[in-house]
Amino acid sequence: MKPIRNLIIVCFFISLLTSCSKSGETIIDNENSVGTSGRALDKLAKGINLNNWFNDFSDKSQFATRYNASHFASIKAAGFTYIRLPIGPATLSDPTNIAQIQPANLAMVDQAIKNITASGLSVMLDIHSYGDAFEIKLATEPTTRASFRQFWKNLATYFKKYDTSQIFFEIWNEPHVGAAQAIAGIDKNWWMPFQGQIIQSIREAAPDHYIVAGAENWNSWYDLTFIQPYNSKNIVYNFHFYDPYTFTHQGADWAGSPYSNLRNVPYPANPQNVSALITSSTPVDVKNLLNWYGAQRYNSDSINYAIRVVYSWGLSKNVPIICNEFGAYKIYAPADNRLKYHQDVRNALVKYKMGWAVWEYDEGFGIAEYPTSTRAGVPVWNDPLLTVLGLK
Repeated sequence: MKPIRNLIIVCFFISLLTSCSKSGETIIDNENSVGTSGRALDKLAKGINLNNWFNDFSDKSQFATRYNASHFASIKAAGFTYIRLPIGPATLSDPTNIAQIQPANLAMVDQAIKNITASGLSVMLDIHSYGDAFEIKLATEPTTRASFRQFWKNLATYFKKYDTSQIFFEIWNEPHVGAAQAIAGIDKNWWMPFQGQIIQSIREAAPDHYIVAGAENWNSWYDLTFIQPYNSKNIVYNFHFYDPYTFTHQGADWAGSPYSNLRNVPYPANPQNVSALITSSTPVDVKNLLNWYGAQRYNSDSINYAIRVVYSWGLSKNVPIICNEFGAYKIYAPADNRLKYHQDVRNALVKYKMGWAVWEYDEGFGIAEYPTSTRAGVPVWNDPLLTVLGLK
């Protein structure tokens, strides 16, 4: 989940979205599209993220117990084909020697993957850092980059025992220190060459497994369409989709003001359905954002256009693409509008033959909830959400 975007880029592209004609478009079959190839890649058709299991901030005492066979059976029965498994670098990498994998935590991650694959689901193993500190080291320290390459080679060596249809290697979640200007002298261009080096290291250990690669700027769909694909087989290109951010991250405290102060923001948007919110809001930055958001008239056509841009890039490069994060923070979003949003994003992704993964299972963006305030048992699916995701 990305923090505040560069509003200049967003404004420019949303203007394109709302002005572009949608009529008469033709979808051309891409033999490398996810879900249509008849190969291991088809396992990435419909996914769900299991957040806060092995993240850097997760409670280590629940590494072995947070999810079990009953959860995976429920996810499989709902119609999902894979689980994206975010893993913090501090969970597996030894902090005193980045290249070295911590054996005790490795054993628990391995057991989790065994249990998931035993249920018939595949796993996208996603190295998923929170905070900028580790990524800044990757961007600025040659020794850290070399150690991280060796870490990934060691990881691939260990997990290549799983079939190519069971495990997929995602190098790094949402690289962004260049886009965020987190450190002087580093721009977005640092990422692609380094990612290519990691791909080479993984290939030395696992020649045939699929590798998931993405663009800088928080796995931006926009930035993805400007990269040159790597000259390597079995690379899947991913992006995340949280447009419009004003709707999907309303009330999210980590997003900062004005997003953290938003409540009951509608989707689709128009000047009329945000007018009451503007009147009732006090902070100027909230009023300004809502005025801008309403004027954009963001709707299913806007989403369709953005996904079509990505599709056209993939088609021109003949590479497979997935969207392995999309969703909306549920605490303050109107429930029926959240359903509509999930439906519109999912429909556009399916229309353009892209695999997807919803963010996420059972927390703030979750599509399942526990009957009580505890995490006892298996959470109950939000059936309307499953329906709009095409799973019921």
